[in-house]
Amino acid sequence: MEESDALEELVRAHSDLERLTDELADARERRRTAAQRLIDGGRGTTWIAAQLGVTKQAVDGFVKYKQRKTHAEK
Repeated sequence: MEESDALEELVRAHSDLERLTDELADARERRRTAAQRLIDGGRGTTWIAAQLGVTKQAVDGFVKYKQRKTHAEK
């Protein structure tokens, strides 16, 4: 692989990572919001966890992320 090919691939990969990072942040926020809506509607974290195939602790973690982040910034 020539240097120009390697540089082109590096730039493409970097661009992909930036795009995917933004998409991931958006998806995490949508997941938090949707889970909170379900909790506000009476569903528990155990039920949500079963729907996602994750642990209750994982749901607790992403639902409470903003609370921890806000508390840490104070």
